[in-house]
Amino acid sequence: MKTIAKIKIEKLIFPQAEKPALQNIDLEIYQGDFLVITGDVASGKSVLLHSITGAIPHFHNAELTGKITLLGQDVKDLPLNKMSDYVGYMMQEPQNQLISQEVYDDVAFGLGNLEIPLEQINKTVKRTLEFVGLAGYERRQTASLSGGQAQRVVLASVLALQAPLLILDQPTAELDPQGRFELYQRLSLLNKTQKLTIILVMDRIEEVLNYANRVLYLQDGEIIKQYSPESYYQDQILHREGKLQSISANASSTASTPTPQRVGPPDIIAQMNHVSYHYKDNLLGCKDLNLKIHKGDFLAVIGLNGSGKSTLAKLLVGLLKPSQGELKRFTQNAGFLFQNPDFQIFASTLEEEVGFSLKLRGEAQEIRDQKIEESLEFLGLLKYKKMHPQRLSRGQRQLLALTSVLVSDPDFIIADEPTSGLDENQGYRIMDKLFDLSQKGKTILLITHDLSMASTYSNRLVAMHNHRLQLDIATRDLDEHLAELQAIGLNFHPLISFKEAQNGTF
Repeated sequence: MKTIAKIKIEKLIFPQAEKPALQNIDLEIYQGDFLVITGDVASGKSVLLHSITGAIPHFHNAELTGKITLLGQDVKDLPLNKMSDYVGYMMQEPQNQLISQEVYDDVAFGLGNLEIPLEQINKTVKRTLEFVGLAGYERRQTASLSGGQAQRVVLASVLALQAPLLILDQPTAELDPQGRFELYQRLSLLNKTQKLTIILVMDRIEEVLNYANRVLYLQDGEIIKQYSPESYYQDQILHREGKLQSISANASSTASTPTPQRVGPPDIIAQMNHVSYHYKDNLLGCKDLNLKIHKGDFLAVIGLNGSGKSTLAKLLVGLLKPSQGELKRFTQNAGFLFQNPDFQIFASTLEEEVGFSLKLRGEAQEIRDQKIEESLEFLGLLKYKKMHPQRLSRGQRQLLALTSVLVSDPDFIIADEPTSGLDENQGYRIMDKLFDLSQKGKTILLITHDLSMASTYSNRLVAMHNHRLQLDIATRDLDEHLAELQAIGLNFHPLISFKEAQNGTF
């Protein structure tokens, strides 16, 4: 069996860090492996990937004791511009890898640097975009892409270089359920037919267990256990199912009966009348939206990637102005969580970030300090309060951004994929918090690709399709509309589970 990589890390520590980010790693990766790495937020998953790709220590400053080889070559001796011969790497945030204005240029960039003939570049770009489900997107502006579309473009750029090892960090975090299913199947096809070696870092892995041959679980920078897919399912997923079902049952028992009484226009938080929005080059964002949001609503906005969900949210919060139609918002006390937390994190420490809005409101220092402590403690970030936010993991930055929104106690909370980058336990903890706020009279607008969470916590479901509002229903009536939702790609029956695959019941 051909060895693709050997990773032996006795210790990896960043400057001024109190403890190693990785330690006691001894791992061998073989050709044809489909390896899934999982673990808690900030357990060292992304750091391990940076080490394999050579970004540590060539780009990120860290002291690494040990040795990493790719196809027999020591990574520390390989210049970064030669790494594409060995590994293709897709980062957790696709915006960090989009470097061109047009999709074609982004996918073609690496091929051009390798001096591939233009005719071959054109064929490769076309083929890889078709493979990731973006046929015909060559001339689309990268700035106009949804989060899921951006992930697909980056994946196409990586696949185009045909490296023997493919490393993907949370590759489905911003994809809708159908997109996740299609991506897993396509990766599996490459793995089986071309013996492409694949490493995936994932927080929620049941959907991908069907395709993996090994699972590694990281905790505090160490691989504490290596599983077969079958043993991981038995040891981890079945153990959590009872707990998560209990959480869902507690939420759904009250979700269909919101506390606030709706008596008419005075209870309307926001209203859209025939609202449309066009981006540059007349690219459609949304069209003819008619929507009323009532005080105390927990409204879940669902839809496939690129259907207009984030455009709707940005219109409601005032980041975009309608191209046509009328939009009214009857509260100025609104909080907005971006899909990418780095779009709203700007301070030098966590406590400064969380306390910024409180300072603007003129709250006393003593009160600010108390609220900052309580908010950071709730989400497990208190011990990092003096740290620069960019030293946090992606999931921790997501928690920080949400904390900064909630600390000012907004009446209307718009959350675009708030559980992205979080493991299941953290995701449900955040959703429980949002649900609790809705029961206290706050208005929540949730954008999510997690249809299970949408149906569990919301009292209303709004489905977007082709930039239009396709359906607006009470969540309690969901069963009556399953066929309509499935017709626009929203299947509330979960993807094939590992248990169904093992039992042959699909």
